This record gives sequence, structure tokens and C-alpha cells, in this order.
Amino acid sequence: MGYQGPSMGKETKPQYSQKRVRQYLVVGRAKPSDAEPEPKVYRMRVFAPNTVVAKSRFWTLMRKQKKIKHSHGQLVALHEIHENDGKSVKVFGLVIRYQSRTGYHNMYKEYRDTSLCGAISQMYMDMAGRHRARGDTIHVIRTAVIPPGKEKRGEIKIFTEGNPKFPLLNKISRPPIKKYKTFVHAKRPALFNQ
Repeated sequence: MGYQGPSMGKETKPQYSQKRVRQYLVVGRAKPSDAEPEPKVYRMRVFAPNTVVAKSRFWTLMRKQKKIKHSHGQLVALHEIHENDGKSVKVFGLVIRYQSRTGYHNMYKEYRDTSLCGAISQMYMDMAGRHRARGDTIHVIRTAVIPPGKEKRGEIKIFTEGNPKFPLLNKISRPPIKKYKTFVHAKRPALFNQ
């Protein structure tokens, strides 16, 4: 056996528990021509991990909906949308359309998160797990912040109706003052709630 360099073994990529999604506002139109010197401008909100994917998704949807290809169009603007309030938990309602093995399906989903991008990230992971839907086949049609008490899904109503209680699984008793704090104990500490 000789030297096994870095290319010989398996390449490891960092594993993320959630897909990182950003929100972009993409503006584009068809190229001006003699027949149409001022073409109609289209604006679209796109969720993508970076600007390259955002532009690609914009032109894919423009080709399907408005019959404008990337080669016959021009990008007017591309801006990332940043959210202001990211400290309070909100319920987001998402209307999506995705392609499965049998056809296209419309769906309404609700997610609790501090930001819209976080809710979209949850949706991508949820759709991949429950419905085997790939990210490029999922189209977000509409998003909205749902006011408290207007939720439809049971797993979201649990948090808003009544008073939710969470068990304290890892309760560690601590000394009341610093002089009783020791590093060596005569018995094993109980790491569960007694």
C-alpha cells in the first residue's frame, strides 16, 4: 500500500441541519427590440441560497410563465431583502406548488419561526422528508404572517392555544452560595428530575 493522498479518500462536506435560504427581489424584462422598444418589466420575489441560484430560478419561471428566455432577456435589478424583526416568533402561512412523481400539487403549510427565510428553510426540509420533493421543483406562491388564533394546523395550534408546558429534563441542583461549591462529591450527581 502506497501513499493515499487527499483525493484517494472520501471527500467530506460540512453537514447542515437546515438549508440556508435567502430572500431576493429580482427584476427583469425582455430585451428591447424594434417591435417593442420598451418591454414590460417583471418583478419576482425568489428564495435561494445565493444570487446565482436566484437568477437561475427567475429565468426558469420567466421562461415557463411569460415565454421569455435568458438569452432574449435582461436583468434590471437584483436585491437581497433583509427582515427587520428577527427576535419574536411568528407563524408563517405558505402557499406552495410542487412537482411529485405523479404531477403538480398545491399545498398550504404553516411554520413557526423568527424569520420568513427560516420558515422557508423549514418548508424545504419538511417537503424533502415527507413528500420527497426536490428543492428546484418547489415554488413558493404566497407567504403571510398569521395572527394568533387564526392558525389552521394542529401542530401550530398547540403552541398558541392554552399554556404550553415544556418538561425540564436535565435539572442539576446547584449550591445556594459559592462557599458550598465543590468539585469532588461523595456520590454521583443525579442528572434527571427527581
